[in-house]
Amino acid sequence: MARQKKLLRDNYHQARWDEAIIFEMSVPGERGVLVPLACQNIIGQVGDGVSAIPANLRRKKAPALPEVNQMRVNRHFYHLSQETLGTDVTLGISEGTCTMKYSPKVQEHMAARHPGIVNVHPLQDPDTMQGILEIYYQVEQFLKEISGMDAFSLQPGGGAHGVYANASMIRAYHRARGDNKRTEIITTMFSHPCDAATPNTAGFKVITLMPDESG
Repeated sequence: MARQKKLLRDNYHQARWDEAIIFEMSVPGERGVLVPLACQNIIGQVGDGVSAIPANLRRKKAPALPEVNQMRVNRHFYHLSQETLGTDVTLGISEGTCTMKYSPKVQEHMAARHPGIVNVHPLQDPDTMQGILEIYYQVEQFLKEISGMDAFSLQPGGGAHGVYANASMIRAYHRARGDNKRTEIITTMFSHPCDAATPNTAGFKVITLMPDESG
């Protein structure tokens, strides 16, 4: 078991590059792309692109941008991408940012490549959107069966939006019962920041629990 753990630790871990910032990599005169000068006949017709700019708006010197060749730019940003948590580059992902981790991959294979989904307009006639509405309906039925709940809302567009919708429904439920004393939401410092921010926006008093010596 110890050998297996060591194997996993040595071979599967988040990349940690001692990566300099792009400005520290700058080498005077180094270029990624050389933009050719405009042809003289084009300049004769439309100008040189500079003389039309008022003198008081022109730079006195070139901007202090990093000068890095294309290969090193690609390597630099590839290294940065490997230091980012994500399903492509890390095995274990902690809490939070679920929408950013998984939804884009689902959307790429479903929504972004299916003309019947990507071309839908929210204001078009409902009679022309029955396929989309059926997807919504079936997803809700799956969630109801899995959770045992009576209904689901697919309106929230992301994590924090979902937490806000949840807090709003809890508030409406208690108010409908005439219970105006349940005004507090308990969270912990380990929770995602939206777990405290969104109930506060919905009108709750947020109580954040801090860890003790036992965690």
